Parts: sequence; structure tokens; C-alpha cells
Amino acid sequence: MYRKWYTFKFKEMLVVSSREFRDSQKKYFDLAVKERVVIKRKNEFLELVPRGNSIPENPSPSNDPWFDDPRNIEELERRLKKHESGDKSGGIVLTTKEDIKAFFESL
Repeated sequence: MYRKWYTFKFKEMLVVSSREFRDSQKKYFDLAVKERVVIKRKNEFLELVPRGNSIPENPSPSNDPWFDDPRNIEELERRLKKHESGDKSGGIVLTTKEDIKAFFESL
């Protein structure tokens, strides 16, 4: 049985073997709604991505798979609403070339 938790950039991901997934499909489908679940089959990894009631078209012109995950889209929409409301907490706003240059020089 292969089951391992990984943590990447403060997000946890469960990796399970294809056999473990096959034996407990309902468990992992339910878990995929809340957590990131990846199935390891031989030398490849397959991720379970919840879609809800529809399969949206990918809005990315390059067909970037990041946009396939509805959790990423929800986070993007949340941040856009926050930005549109004028809330600038938790971020740096650089509006001129001088601001950008000064920011990079300060690093």
C-alpha cells in the first residue's frame, strides 16, 4: 500500500497507489472535494480535480492546466473582487517604473 502526504507551498496533497484508489474509490472521491488527491500509477501521477455539475472550458489561451482546477478559479475571483473593492491590504502596489525599480533594488 502506497499512501503519502506531501506539503507544497502550505498546501497538502495525498498521493495514493492505483490499487489503494481502486479499493476505496468513494473515500478518495469524497476527499478530493476538500483535499488535493493524486493517484500514482507506475511512473505517472494523476490528479483528481472536482468539477461540480459542469465541465468549464479552460479560459487560458495556452490551455494552462492551472485554470482547470475550480479551486484556483475561486481564489482568483476572490482576489479580483478584493482588488476591485479597493482593498489593498496584504499586497504591494507598484504603479510607476520608478516604484518597480526601487522595489527590485530593495531586494
